[in-house]
Amino acid sequence: EVNCVWSFLFSIRCGGLAPTKASCIKNVLRCLRERRGELCLEYLRDLSVDEVKAELSLFKGIGPKTVACVLMFNLQQDDFPVDTHIFEIAKTMGWVPSVADKNKSYIHLNQRIPNELKFDLNSLLYTNGKLCRKCSGKKGNKQGKKCDDNSCPLLNYDKESIEL
Repeated sequence: EVNCVWSFLFSIRCGGLAPTKASCIKNVLRCLRERRGELCLEYLRDLSVDEVKAELSLFKGIGPKTVACVLMFNLQQDDFPVDTHIFEIAKTMGWVPSVADKNKSYIHLNQRIPNELKFDLNSLLYTNGKLCRKCSGKKGNKQGKKCDDNSCPLLNYDKESIEL
């Protein structure tokens, strides 16, 4: 069992916070077994978006970003997760109120971004935020690639041209 735990931790470490995430996943699995008698989330497909949000929020450690990721990536529902990268870009571009936190930004962006753009825009902003020093607010990036500050497509973005 120890080898299984280490193997699991190793497989999720690329996403960061592996010990914390492992504990959360373990809790979700335990709760699923207790509540439903099986380790399966397929029943979520039969629920409305609001029901999925309510159901997943019952699990300790599952927050709005994780719920939004499950909705968008697993259930193919129109949702727009807001992680640190997307939050910073949205603030920089003036897409959210300057006083908004991540949760308020999530609500704000989900109400304003057309459903047909949510998946692609989220993927593009996330990737850009991971790679661009200026967009992420970091001096470097984990990929070790050089970032030409002039190559960022958002540098010449006019805040006045698009308002969310």
